[in-house]
Amino acid sequence: PFEALLLGVFFTAIGLTLDISAVMEQPGLIAIGVVGLVSVKIIILYLIGRWQGLDGWAARRLALVLSQGGEFAFVVFAAASQNSILQSDEANILAVVVTLSMVTTPFLLMIDDYFDKEPVKPLPAFDTPPRTDQHVVIAGFGRFGQIVARILRAKRIPFTALDIDPEQVSFVGQFDNKIYYGDASRLNVLEAAETGKARAFILAIDDIETSVATAQVVRRYFPNVPVYARARNRQHVHRLMDLGVENIERETYHSALELTRDLLRGLGHSPQQARYMVETFKEHDEKRLFDDYKHYTDIEKIMSLAKRQSQELEELFAQDIQQLEKPAAKPDVAAKQKPAATPARKADSTAKPAAESPREIAPT
Repeated sequence: PFEALLLGVFFTAIGLTLDISAVMEQPGLIAIGVVGLVSVKIIILYLIGRWQGLDGWAARRLALVLSQGGEFAFVVFAAASQNSILQSDEANILAVVVTLSMVTTPFLLMIDDYFDKEPVKPLPAFDTPPRTDQHVVIAGFGRFGQIVARILRAKRIPFTALDIDPEQVSFVGQFDNKIYYGDASRLNVLEAAETGKARAFILAIDDIETSVATAQVVRRYFPNVPVYARARNRQHVHRLMDLGVENIERETYHSALELTRDLLRGLGHSPQQARYMVETFKEHDEKRLFDDYKHYTDIEKIMSLAKRQSQELEELFAQDIQQLEKPAAKPDVAAKQKPAATPARKADSTAKPAAESPREIAPT
């Protein structure tokens, strides 16, 4: 608040020192000064922006936003006037030019916005999927949803896919995919997709808020339809759990585990050790996921649990490595533990008929 207050005092003091009569006496000179200052700054800043790799729109916006003179100019003009570098009339005219250049900035941005408007493409009406039942509804047909759909199609399981992006619908539809344009968070769209008669609902929407909103509608109006949800992160999982969704998979979780297992093997761990490490982490992390759910709105509690659970995980790793590094039992020791095995086999062999030849075996 003090920064804004002091800036207000500064500009008020500058305004009180300006001689407005100079504008009336030499309007042409001041107008030329304002146009010249703004134009030169726009050209220089635009070229600098392009040189630094900005696209045309970003460089133009940079130039327009910074096209006005800076407030430090007032300090320079006042100091120059006091030291007789500039006459008071000249310093006053320059201060007026800088002030008016500040006034032009919002108008330049408004003009740029007006001419920069792209024609708004009207969104198409939502599609109406064909009537069906015993199908699977897939909400969101990006990378995640497409993998699910490909497997379902290979198994000849009917599905209805919904996506809110008309361009995505048009593009994916070219590859003979049954996808329809619609907002899966809207009840009328879900009813048109016969969600109430579906065998399952796949929640594969990328946006967290839209995903939660869709899950809320499905759980409220179609409580008997099982929901299989994709989650972006742990908090997303917890929010879906709040709505009663039980089948939740984090989108990058399993791929990260597989990559880590390959990494451990590449770093010199045996395949058995790498597998045990990854499985131990997976079990521990899934347990932690459900333990954190009770406190996921309490940040301090979550941080405390995270520290304690990380220590527990390190201890588990140490115990597992010690268990894996124990030497295996020697074969002769194992044989001594079963002294009756050989006589039993001999007894079995003597109990069989002596003349057992291929001719005595009944044909199959």
